[in-house]
Amino acid sequence: MKMPKTYLAKILLGAVLVCIAGGISLLLKDALDTKSPTSAVPILTVESNGSPISQDSICTAEYQWNFWTSVEKMVNNYSITDIKDDILTTNVLPGMEMELHFSRDPISVTVSRAVSLNSNEFTEVEPDKNGCIYTPPVAGTYIYRVEASFDRGSVMYYFGITVMDMY
Repeated sequence: MKMPKTYLAKILLGAVLVCIAGGISLLLKDALDTKSPTSAVPILTVESNGSPISQDSICTAEYQWNFWTSVEKMVNNYSITDIKDDILTTNVLPGMEMELHFSRDPISVTVSRAVSLNSNEFTEVEPDKNGCIYTPPVAGTYIYRVEASFDRGSVMYYFGITVMDMY
């Protein structure tokens, strides 16, 4: 059974128009994202003991994000004092599991914790054999740095917690 040429031409024209519309949509989204790149960067959510810590406790400090038409960068040379002033800490219990969730799947993640609140030195936090990290066993305020690599760039986040004394 033969299809009329006009029928085949209409199907082909429709497919071409759909592809063009899809391409224009991608370029428009890319153009809008480059005007507000922080909205395109993945969001970090941290949970402790199954409850999310406040988004006021998390700050996106640096990123390099590759769009289709450009590369956007934000670089902040935060000191530990700046971080303490910019974020609020969330109260957590000692020794509780902390889970990191990203709005986009990361390729790699490195978590480190400030040695002290008066130092810009961070020490890497080693996850256990299941890949979990835990809140410190000693009461106090702690600042964490999370460095994540994604298929379109990298982002550095900071968040703060206050481990409460159990008694």
